[in-house]
Amino acid sequence: MRLPVCLVIALLSALVTSGAAATSRSPDDILAEVRRATARYTDIARARDDGFLQMSGMEPRHGYHFMNIKSELLTATGVAVGTVDLARPPVLLYVERDGAWRLAGVEYAVPSRPAVNLFPGAEWHEHEASCHYRDYREVPARRAGECPVSHPRSGASFVLWHPAFAVVHVWAWIPNPAGPFAEENPALAAYGGTVSPDPGHRHPRSGTELAYSQVTHRVAGGVLLLLASVIALESWRPTRFPWSASSSVLWILFGLYLIPTSDPESWPWGPKRFVDIFSDSLVLQHKILALIPIAIGVIGGLRSAGLVARARWASLVAPLAAFGGAALFAHFHDGRLHLDVIYVQHVAMGTTAVGLGVVLFLAGRQARSTPRGQAVMRWAWPGLLAVLALVLLFYVEP
Repeated sequence: MRLPVCLVIALLSALVTSGAAATSRSPDDILAEVRRATARYTDIARARDDGFLQMSGMEPRHGYHFMNIKSELLTATGVAVGTVDLARPPVLLYVERDGAWRLAGVEYAVPSRPAVNLFPGAEWHEHEASCHYRDYREVPARRAGECPVSHPRSGASFVLWHPAFAVVHVWAWIPNPAGPFAEENPALAAYGGTVSPDPGHRHPRSGTELAYSQVTHRVAGGVLLLLASVIALESWRPTRFPWSASSSVLWILFGLYLIPTSDPESWPWGPKRFVDIFSDSLVLQHKILALIPIAIGVIGGLRSAGLVARARWASLVAPLAAFGGAALFAHFHDGRLHLDVIYVQHVAMGTTAVGLGVVLFLAGRQARSTPRGQAVMRWAWPGLLAVLALVLLFYVEP
C-alpha cells in the first residue's frame, strides 16, 4: 500500500504550490522576495504561531529545520504536488545560542527535481531516504522496514521514515560565503551541530512526531468529511447496487489506510513486528480503532446489497460508533491521563462518536415503525460524521 509513502512525502515536502516560472530573475531578486515572505519569522514565536514545528536538531552548517504543517495544501490524499512557491517556503532554517533564535534561511523541498529551476546557478541536491528518531537523528534506509527500532547510538525511538526528495536552500538572512543557494553555509559553523545524548535517555515527543500526528488527524478529518458528503448524497439520491455501496468502499479503504499510517513505527509499515502491537497499548488501540471503519464498510455493503435491513444496519453500526468514541476517553499519548489540549480534543471526538451511536440506536428502533426514525437516521448519520470530521480537521498538537 503506497499511501503512507505519499503522506510522508507530503509532510517533508510541505506540498508547496507552483509559482510562475522566473528563470530570468536574478539571485538578488529571489533573496529579496524570500526576505519579504519571511520577515515576520525573524521572531521564532511568530513562526511557531503560524504552524512551523521543529523537525531536526542542529545540523552543522544547516541549522534547525522548522516545517510548516498548517498548509491548506496538505490534502486528504496526501499526494505531493512537487512544485515551488517562493512566497510560501515550507521549511525555515534557524540557529540558536543562549536561548536566542536567529533565522538563517529557508529550504524548499519537493519529491523530485523540478523541470524549471527558479534559482539561478543553484543545484538541487537529494536528501536520501532516511529513518527519523525521537532525538531528531537520522539513519539512511531504503524502506521503513529496514529502520532500526531505536537509534544505534542514542537509543532514541523510531518515529518515521521518508523517501528521498530534492531540496534547495536560500540563505536569505545569514549571508553564505559559498553562495546564496549553496547546500551548506560555512557562516553557521560557529553554531556547531547536534550533540549525541547519553544512550538510554528518555526523549520527549519530537516536533517530527507532533507534525506527523497532526497531519494524520487532519487527513482523517478530510476523509470523514468526504464520507459524510457521499452518505448524504446516497440518502438524498438513492442508486442501485453496487453504486449504493460507494460509501462502504470508502469506509473499508479508510480503515486499510489507518492500519499502517496510525503508527509508522509498527507493523505492517515500520520496523516493529506484529507481536509488538500487543505490548504497546497506544498502538493496539490505534489498530483496533482502524478496524471499526472496515466493519462499518462491510455492514454497509451488506445493507446496500439488500442482505441487511436498514434498521438492522443501525443496530449493528451504533455499538461500533459508541465503542470507538468511548475508547477515545482512555486514549493517552503518554500512557497516563493528561488534562491537556490533546486529551480535550479526544474527548470532543469521543463525545461526538458516542452521541452518533446513541442517535443511530434510537433512530434504528423507530425506523421499523415510523417515518420519523428513518428521517433522523438519514440526517444524523452524515451530520454527526461531519461534526467529527471538523474536530479532526482542526486538530492541533501543541
